[in-house]
Amino acid sequence: MDDEMKREHLAVEQRMVHRIQRIMMECHREKVEAVEKARAEERLIAQEAIQAQKSKVVEEIVNTGITVIKDEKTSVAQLMREKEHEMNIFYGMAQRQRQEEEVQELLQEAEKTHQATLDNVMGKLADTQEELLFLAKQLGLMTNWKDFLEEELQETRMAFQKYINYTFPKLSPGHADFILPERKKTPSNLVIKEDETTLN
Repeated sequence: MDDEMKREHLAVEQRMVHRIQRIMMECHREKVEAVEKARAEERLIAQEAIQAQKSKVVEEIVNTGITVIKDEKTSVAQLMREKEHEMNIFYGMAQRQRQEEEVQELLQEAEKTHQATLDNVMGKLADTQEELLFLAKQLGLMTNWKDFLEEELQETRMAFQKYINYTFPKLSPGHADFILPERKKTPSNLVIKEDETTLN
């Protein structure tokens, strides 16, 4: 009797042990499944977060690229405007320099023409001056000869008048004019007027 009860009691214990083992195995399996499910969910959430982060990064990169492109376009446009402005300045400077060079050439040409004209006038003036000096010398000689002849004529007339007075002491004034007539007046074409001595 005792042995049978022991066997039943042992059988009950074994069944309880098996049942507990099944329950523990079931709990372990459920625990493993729950852990796997949780890990899968975590991986999914992480992948979704990573994908969202990737999308955000890509969007930021794209936006940054667009901004950079816009900035580069703006920079290129600004650079082109600056270069165009510089080219306009250089072109204006080149135009002014060319105009200044043309004006300088005209001034040099005018100076050459003026110098040639001046040299020509100075040459003619030198020739005229030499001619005037020659004429002045000739005029001086003629004046000296005139003064000399005038003085000699006066002396001759005075001597002849003395001779008449000595030879014909009784002649009244004017009776000896046939011997020594009065001097003739200087012709008008030989008289130099004062207004003719002034150069126009």
